[in-house]
Amino acid sequence: MAQYIEVIKTAFLLFPLAALAVTLPYMVVEYKKFGAIPALRTAVVYSFILYLMTVYFLAILPLPSVESVAAMTGPRYSLVPAASVFEFLQKHPQDFSQLSAYWNLLCSSAVRELFFNVCMFVPLGVYLRYYFKRRWWQALCLGFALSMFLELTQLSGLYGIYPRPYRLFDTSDLINNSLGTLVGFWLTPALVFFLPSRERLDAIAYRKGRRVPFLRRLFALCADWLLFAVLALPACAVMRLVLPGLAQSEWAFTTLRWLYIAVYFILLQKAMGGRTPGKRFFHLRLVRRQDGRWPRLWQYLVRYGLLYGLVLPAPGYALRCLNAALDSRASGVPGLAGIAGAVLFAGVTCVFAAETILKMLGGRGDYLYARASGTENISTLAAPDAFPDADLAPQSPSEEEDEESLLAD
Repeated sequence: MAQYIEVIKTAFLLFPLAALAVTLPYMVVEYKKFGAIPALRTAVVYSFILYLMTVYFLAILPLPSVESVAAMTGPRYSLVPAASVFEFLQKHPQDFSQLSAYWNLLCSSAVRELFFNVCMFVPLGVYLRYYFKRRWWQALCLGFALSMFLELTQLSGLYGIYPRPYRLFDTSDLINNSLGTLVGFWLTPALVFFLPSRERLDAIAYRKGRRVPFLRRLFALCADWLLFAVLALPACAVMRLVLPGLAQSEWAFTTLRWLYIAVYFILLQKAMGGRTPGKRFFHLRLVRRQDGRWPRLWQYLVRYGLLYGLVLPAPGYALRCLNAALDSRASGVPGLAGIAGAVLFAGVTCVFAAETILKMLGGRGDYLYARASGTENISTLAAPDAFPDADLAPQSPSEEEDEESLLAD
């Protein structure tokens, strides 16, 4: 038992690394499908990942040395179901006319191993029925497939790392693991009675997807800039080849960058009805605040002119003004102008940083540059027909508060 506990500890210690690896793709999928990342759904998904890690580690750990495995001469597989039980009865004959014989058999290591292999796959059956909505025969097949994968991993000597298997390929494990999956499947209603149904989770996720959280906008912006870079880099490369002298000019690249920003974030977005490719992927649209209609051209110019011309470059502007003010040749009006410019742009940076922090903490107010342009991003995500209640407002304020406390973004 102590050995199993150490293996489980190893799975918990390594889980943060696995969680870190899957977080980004998980967030992209959730924002794409639901427009939100409810806390309880995330807890279920990550607990499933932890469970799979634990099962895998129980199948392969502890790892022996290559030398000790090479010296092994025992059998590589066992094709007789419950062979360990028969072996126990051969070594310890029992008189089953006595009750003590049954107790001795139940307390034997062979039966404990069978029971452990059944229990190990009970959570899989629960996950498959509760979260993945599989039928019993699908759960049985998936449980058998996972068990077979683990047994083949052992039979292969951990994918060829070892010269031979260091654990026995046992058909009893296949049977017991599959049985455990079915047990978990049938016990699911009793084990998850305190959790909202999967349908309820989806409906609340779609309802929360009507909002536009900060991270969803950030993902759309990152997708746009990734595509922006893919489109802009070839043009820059051609410019370096065709006009090498002009390519070394800073103003030329500044002009080209502004041209690309104007084409991509203003003209293209206006032509697509307030959506860039990134916003389209994450179901967002830029609209006018007052009536929700498509923004006018001047609103695009104000929004993205302030964002890319003032707000984002403000830290660089502040440093330039400060360097100019500290220049030994700057005195009088130029020096004061440099200090004033540094304070102004530093203030813009602080306001933007404060707004960002508030939005990361769940604030619903928009940025100043967005309010100045009279525009805002809205969600265009529509719930499927299977979740008609997802588009309805909560029946009461208390219901909304309960949902937000249970399933926060």
